[in-house]
Amino acid sequence: MASSSNPGRGAIQYATPSREDYSKLSDEQKTRVSEAFDLFDSNKDSYLSYEEFRFVLRALGFELPKAQTFDLLIRHGQKPPSWTHDQDCPPIYRLFSLPVVQAIAGTLIRQRDPREELRRAFRLFDVDGKGMITQDDLRRVSKQVGNNIPDADIIAMVEEFDASGKGGVDEDEFLRLMMSKK
Repeated sequence: MASSSNPGRGAIQYATPSREDYSKLSDEQKTRVSEAFDLFDSNKDSYLSYEEFRFVLRALGFELPKAQTFDLLIRHGQKPPSWTHDQDCPPIYRLFSLPVVQAIAGTLIRQRDPREELRRAFRLFDVDGKGMITQDDLRRVSKQVGNNIPDADIIAMVEEFDASGKGGVDEDEFLRLMMSKK
């Protein structure tokens, strides 16, 4: 669906992106997108400004260059409902609706490389960059998420998946373990 506020004078076409990829997301992924939208819709008007949109993308794990997000604004940003001017709405004033954010996020999520996502997850555990997830890392994360796993279980997890006996699960072991669960 495309519309133009002033056809015939080289007006910018506003296009709603396809929601096909979004429709293929899991319920959990759809919920994450909607929750991120709600969280950053600071004035609760059901629209996101360009900056709010960038925060949503970051919250969903995307660090797109400004040029790429600005291109999304140009192509999919909409005039605010209160826009009364006869002329085109400059990009700086355009907004993203929930369906547009869902469509864009759906496409980005479906294009993700699952191995790269798992590498990002590995780095969330291995915060000091030692190249492995240790018992201490699991204890820290367990406490952070409020799920205090018993020490015996933490020791058993690391011992089970530490194939080489080095005292932690390295990235390759982590990737193999997580990819086998998919």
